[in-house]
Amino acid sequence: MTDNVAHFSLSNSDEHLTNGVGTEFLHFRELDLIEKSITSWSVKDRLDCLLLRALLQLSMNKPELVNNGFSAWDLVEAVSAIRERQWSTPKDKERMSDDVRRIWNKFETLWKSKSEGLRQTILDAGFEHFPQLKRVEGGGTGRSTKYFIDWCKLDIPQETNYQLIQEPKQQNTPLGIRYICEDIKDPGFLARIFAEGFLLRGWRRSAYIAVLLVPVLIMVVIVLSFVLNVVFYDSLTKNQMGSFLTNSLAFFTIAITVYPMLSLKTKGILLAPWWMQSDDGARLLEFRKPPRFPEITIKAVSYSATCPICGAKVIAKSGELEFFGRLIGRCDDAPVEHIFSFDYITRQGTWLRK
Repeated sequence: MTDNVAHFSLSNSDEHLTNGVGTEFLHFRELDLIEKSITSWSVKDRLDCLLLRALLQLSMNKPELVNNGFSAWDLVEAVSAIRERQWSTPKDKERMSDDVRRIWNKFETLWKSKSEGLRQTILDAGFEHFPQLKRVEGGGTGRSTKYFIDWCKLDIPQETNYQLIQEPKQQNTPLGIRYICEDIKDPGFLARIFAEGFLLRGWRRSAYIAVLLVPVLIMVVIVLSFVLNVVFYDSLTKNQMGSFLTNSLAFFTIAITVYPMLSLKTKGILLAPWWMQSDDGARLLEFRKPPRFPEITIKAVSYSATCPICGAKVIAKSGELEFFGRLIGRCDDAPVEHIFSFDYITRQGTWLRK
């Protein structure tokens, strides 16, 4: 979906609200599935996320108002009910409108970062429509801005037709899992740059290339300085060895820092470098490009699934020495035996312990 959140100012909002796909259908099951997914987010109690939950709950609890949209004070009341304490100023409609509009701007970023994982969840559940969360500006005295959910039909990829084996009790049968893409939790300062997707376009692309070139040039200087020092200046073996160790350490440090970024385009997805990695080693960098995605971006993500053997969480991470150079899915409860392959395109994996 290329434009997850749109802003409109139309003279005839009713005409817009009746356009699009499936406005006459309420999609209760899709809304309920999204609501359940949100409860697992680390930001579920943040105001922009509460605004999303409020819009979902209003759409489910007041279906007669779906086509007309909900006002800012409807959302304020719903958010206050969810957080169990008052938000904004209930007697001041202008203040409520300003507060909702301010949070909505933050909500745009949240929805953009979460929509891919939600889209995968919707597809995996067998549904064909995905919500677009929108607003229609009032545009005049007495006409309040309306917030509503519209629906678009998803393009179902070929991968969703693959059959996963769901019989964990049978011997010698490949066990299949289905991964879901998730945003990284609690990103630090550097990881936050890629957490929302780093767009490789314009000055951002130039800055990204420049940042990678600097450490590469430093590595070249380190190698050349060592060679020149040995050949022309320092003939003592002891000094040469000390210089070799110092330069090797510097070269290795720079290499492990930038190598993942240099090979990302070739590999498509890989383990995030140490400076943006989490304690559980589950952060990945994914190179996204058309036609699967609307624009070329680098995004920090994690992929998880449910273990078909024990029901615990499976997380895609490094294959370590046993599966060197690969990403695999490891079960939290049995990380040695319950391991699965990882395909980030089809989001499928099979049991690796035959």
